[in-house]
Amino acid sequence: MSISNDPLNAQGVRIQVEEPGCFAKAQCWTPSAHQAIFRASNSREAGRFQVTEEESNPIPNNQQLASELLRFSTIDELRGSAFYRTHKSELMGLINEPRVYRESNPKPRLRSFLRVVEWNIERGSRLEGIVDVLNSHPVLRFADLLLLNEVDCGMIRSGNVNVALELSRALSAHAIFGAEYLELTKGTEHERKLEGENAAALHGNAILTRHDFFEPRVVRLPRCENNFESSERRLGGRIGVLVELEIAGRKLSVGNTHLDVVNTPRCRAKQMRGFLDAMEAHSQSKLAIVGGDLNTHTFARGTRLRAMRNTATILTSGRSSLHKRLANPETREPAIREFARCGYETSGFNDRSATSRSIVSNLDDPRGLPSPMKWWVNRRVGPDGLLLEFRLDWLAGRGFGALRANERIDEDESVASVDARTIRNLTHNGFPLSDHDPIVVDLAI
Repeated sequence: MSISNDPLNAQGVRIQVEEPGCFAKAQCWTPSAHQAIFRASNSREAGRFQVTEEESNPIPNNQQLASELLRFSTIDELRGSAFYRTHKSELMGLINEPRVYRESNPKPRLRSFLRVVEWNIERGSRLEGIVDVLNSHPVLRFADLLLLNEVDCGMIRSGNVNVALELSRALSAHAIFGAEYLELTKGTEHERKLEGENAAALHGNAILTRHDFFEPRVVRLPRCENNFESSERRLGGRIGVLVELEIAGRKLSVGNTHLDVVNTPRCRAKQMRGFLDAMEAHSQSKLAIVGGDLNTHTFARGTRLRAMRNTATILTSGRSSLHKRLANPETREPAIREFARCGYETSGFNDRSATSRSIVSNLDDPRGLPSPMKWWVNRRVGPDGLLLEFRLDWLAGRGFGALRANERIDEDESVASVDARTIRNLTHNGFPLSDHDPIVVDLAI
């Protein structure tokens, strides 16, 4: 796999260098007195990846940069432009480098074992409720390692705030944020109708922890979608966020990723292979935990023909066989099988519950269906649609097994370990916190 510095070429893996933390004006907060923003830098002299302190002044608003990028209709037009040659370094800094928000005195909530949560928080748009549940839920509040997907910074749809930094403050935990995309629009068709403008216009993944950490990295994954020419208009691509933890004198390698949804299982497997190979290349420990929203819905998407095939498959399948397919995506999603290739176990780290739900009429863009098929869909599923339940989110470990319920009890908090589980029905003020459910596993470290 080749190494790539180019934010327009996500075919390789790159260690990111330099640039400060929060990318916006006042809406994307600067750190408080007890918290420092750091940048990641690559020190060849030291022969290792280091974290060095950076000034806390925020980078100016990225909206003008995003507006300039919208002038280009295709990625090739942008790549060949004088604008891109002038701003390439700036663009590379925005989407290729980890931002680290270090809490001055984090205290792990459990000492006898490590509780890990993987959660797609859907932009962090219900941030108040997310903070509340991560501080008060009887299981989630004891997680000292959080792997989060769909994390906004400076997007109008989530209040133009830095979600990773605010979570770091509210949970008293370090945060490492990696941007997948510089967003050139407000988002989906519904989100583009919102009043106001983006500020930092960044979207990505984050790892939060209350344990000591070192060597944060962002790795870019093979490209499955041309996001720049999509309806949402984005610059960048899928990434993995990697970091090394030290817990009670032992090192633990951690990785978090989010694979493409509008493409094929084969391409998701390619992305997963790139992510796990990067983990293997940079890991300093045989002990490792990885997680993410792998979008293992079992369908190939993204074209008119695929939309018709998917609709036909769903509407002609029996309910029990369709449920079995979606609840056990391993048979059709080779991305999950990539775990075993690198020595990871998924058994014991996941239950078999669905983590996300969708209505069949929304599985693909209905504009991709001919009128007769739209009529057939409406006749078969009715006005409320057909509810589908997917297992999209996964955790996997290497070098240790997952704890079982009551196998270990924390000495300080008298909290018992739990079986790997999915936490369902999380709401705030009557609304779901996310379109995904968090998943939990306990580890003996």
